Amino acid sequence: MEQYAQYSVAFAFQSTAQILVELGFSGSVIALVGSRVYNKEVLGGYIKAGKFFRNRLFAVVGVICLVGFPIITSHHQWPYYITILLLVAILSNLYLSGNSAFYASPLIIHARLKDFYRIQLKSGLFRLSFLGILSIFSIINAWLAALATSFLIWYNGKHYKDRSQEYIIEPASSSSETKKEMLQYVKPVMPGIIYSAFSAQIALFLISIFGNTQNIAEVGALGRVGQIFFILNAASSTLIVPFLARQPGEGLSKKYFSIISGALAIAALLSIIAFLFPQPFLWIMGSKYDHLDREVGLLVLNSAIIFLNVVMWDMNCSRKWLWYWIPIVSISSNILLQIFLIFKMDLNTTYNVLIYAIILSVFNLSNKVLVAFIGLKKTKDEVNLLSEGS
Repeated sequence: MEQYAQYSVAFAFQSTAQILVELGFSGSVIALVGSRVYNKEVLGGYIKAGKFFRNRLFAVVGVICLVGFPIITSHHQWPYYITILLLVAILSNLYLSGNSAFYASPLIIHARLKDFYRIQLKSGLFRLSFLGILSIFSIINAWLAALATSFLIWYNGKHYKDRSQEYIIEPASSSSETKKEMLQYVKPVMPGIIYSAFSAQIALFLISIFGNTQNIAEVGALGRVGQIFFILNAASSTLIVPFLARQPGEGLSKKYFSIISGALAIAALLSIIAFLFPQPFLWIMGSKYDHLDREVGLLVLNSAIIFLNVVMWDMNCSRKWLWYWIPIVSISSNILLQIFLIFKMDLNTTYNVLIYAIILSVFNLSNKVLVAFIGLKKTKDEVNLLSEGS
């Protein structure tokens, strides 16, 4: 159980650092390209500009990891070599993920989804086989599992880059105009991205502070159940974003509501199944976690709400509904809510931490709904003005 706790903390830390090192630049490529999907120079220019920002962010976030991870894990009294090996895995993941972050975009834009998923499937099967062999011989541990993920990221990035070359012409250096455009696109949502980097792992961070090793392992194991939404979250960026980015303003509301209705139906179905039939999810986690039948339903419900957040965020970004007031309102109100809940709730149990996470996820979703309402109204007004002008 301690090994799982170690891996869970490292995974949460790495996930947070990953968001910080990307800071929205890789995700902006598809939206900025828009309808210019067949212009190789434009696509290559945005990728080059995004890598320019990412390389500098990696230098900053890498130093933060070197200092922060040992501090966060110090009170768990893990052996020094474990902390060092986990830190090596975190930094290698951050460094190697650059190619995956940017060179997947051309494949997504050009609907090369077969290549996109085949690469992930091959690397995923290798990682599963490798960890399976280690498990058979009882030599699997947290740092080996983390380093196996580094290989997966390297493999994916290498093959994404190879497959994307026919769609891009990458300049020797990024132009100042392209970098300025990309920075202007990302700047309004930077505070929100930075905040979400930490809030996305809030459950594990809180249980690390208020709970014990068993609680950490429980939240980590439950988090793996939440990975059933991984494919759905990925589908949002690979299918929905390029589709919605190319749509004209006329008829946008209908397409928007059709997509969110489908996502809501999927989220509701999976949540109901988890509450009514938790046993299959417990089998996935293992016999040590059989007592978490109530918590499974809460975890899947929270993951479902996060999935809806992801879908609405992707759709809003694809339409460039990014305004400076959004992070000011959402972050300040979210922090106030968290402070209130921390003082009012007993957060030394896995169950209560999951309730805490659900409340925050619902609140974050309400912010996305507000942005969508304003964005759709703005688009409708623009369409009406064009119609009157013609």
